[in-house]
Amino acid sequence: MSRNHSCGASKLPRIIVTFAVGAEFAPWRRKRKFLLVRSSEVPKYSGEYDNAEVCVLITGIGMRHAHAELPKILAEPADACVVCGLAGSLRAQHQVGTILAARAVKRDDTEMVMNSADSLVQIAAAQGATAVDFFHTSDSVLVSASEKLRLAETADAVDMESFHVMAEALKCGVPAVAVRAVSDAADRDLPFDFNQAIDEAGKIEWFPMLSQIAASPWRLPEMVRFGFGSSKASRNLAIFLDRYLICLAAYAIFEANRWHWEAG
Repeated sequence: MSRNHSCGASKLPRIIVTFAVGAEFAPWRRKRKFLLVRSSEVPKYSGEYDNAEVCVLITGIGMRHAHAELPKILAEPADACVVCGLAGSLRAQHQVGTILAARAVKRDDTEMVMNSADSLVQIAAAQGATAVDFFHTSDSVLVSASEKLRLAETADAVDMESFHVMAEALKCGVPAVAVRAVSDAADRDLPFDFNQAIDEAGKIEWFPMLSQIAASPWRLPEMVRFGFGSSKASRNLAIFLDRYLICLAAYAIFEANRWHWEAG
């Protein structure tokens, strides 16, 4: 955990949580009544548990517009950064709704690996997440099961933001972890090509989606199935985060106090 606080007993731990889009955050936002403190291309929310200050940032799909904002938030005193959202499963054992915590994250175009803080992974596993070796951050949505199969030998799940967010967090000296809920199974194609519907701000535009549905109406049942899976995954993630953030805050307070005692 970060030791940016000069005295752990005098200040609530501060935890940064990121999501790609508001829909991933919505179940947790409703559960904890987060306050919108800034509405812009990079929305920011704040919330307070009994023992932690939580800052939530909506980065956009692929973190397309948060590159300037995220470092500013991470540069303030922070104890941890939790990279959240949905992910596509790359392996059959990771079923829809499963919560995964990655020990490390890879990316398409580099051999560099971003490592999660061991303590954050261990706490996630203790709260019910499945600890896995790797997430793979892709530059595009993997639409077909064959594309997922290609990555299955080297990663457990695929997303579009984890590597980017963790790189910024580690650059700022903030311990980070990638935690994802599985929204689609490894052996299923996505019902439509979501890459055609992502705008420059990293948001989903519904007109291109509706155009695809109109052109292939027989795929609508699969779209409904995918929607139910994504909703289930988001709800499970909200339940998990509620437990996880309480434990992270308690751990941050313990670590800060231990450092304070040792320094004294």
